[in-house]
Amino acid sequence: MRRFRSLLIDQADIRIPGLSVMTFALHRHLAEHEAIAPHRHRWCQALLYLSQQGRQAVDGAAVQVNPGTLILMPPGVAHAFRRSGRAAPLCLMINFRVRRARSRSVAVCSLTRSELSEIRHHLARLIRLQQTPGDALAWEGATLVLLTLMLCLRTAGWLGQEAGATAIRPSRAISGLLAAMPMAGSLAETVQRSGYHRDHLNRLVRGETGLSLGQFRARQRLIRAKELLTHGVRVGEVANAVGLPDQGYFARWFRRQTGQAPSAWSRRPRAAQP
Repeated sequence: MRRFRSLLIDQADIRIPGLSVMTFALHRHLAEHEAIAPHRHRWCQALLYLSQQGRQAVDGAAVQVNPGTLILMPPGVAHAFRRSGRAAPLCLMINFRVRRARSRSVAVCSLTRSELSEIRHHLARLIRLQQTPGDALAWEGATLVLLTLMLCLRTAGWLGQEAGATAIRPSRAISGLLAAMPMAGSLAETVQRSGYHRDHLNRLVRGETGLSLGQFRARQRLIRAKELLTHGVRVGEVANAVGLPDQGYFARWFRRQTGQAPSAWSRRPRAAQP
């Protein structure tokens, strides 16, 4: 018995070397179904929650689901879902097969506000294409589906992963450079310390992490800011700690990334904070 209503494409049938996408669908959990029982698939699955909240059980671990939560699972992983509150969550579900799928690890992460905005843009375009006669949906739609999946794979660390979690760890030199990169100051200092031209260093960092040097530091800043706010550190002190000492600028930056003011984030119950 179906426990959700499909709002977009059900069958994608997109194939490129090493990757095939079978299903790309927006699902709205039906109001009369509060939970989805544990189940497994013979394929990989990406679940991106776009609205509301819930609890996802993944391979025995409980995961708090919020808008922007992304879960990537290789074949055979048991998972289940229970919504929080009365509103039905909206979820993007992508079923796909990828080379060496069973060597990959479960990934749970949160998309930034800009990443989530990019995916919403792709979905809006797909919905408009469905109303357009001709081959536009098949041609441009396939590109949008792949762009969306690639963004999810890159964010979760799956892009370029070939043989288990160790395959996505940065090399020792790049790992050491990123670990020592200060939150404050100019990125030029990190580039100079590396001994590489900036463009080349960005290619190395992107190859290891899926992000440019600036994007990597922005993500580390956001992780640190959330951690400090969760523990009740004052907004001004958090701004200094992540290298953005202008409290007003920090507040605007944090809101762009999360959709919330720092003060509002710090007041949230810890169980609701991704």
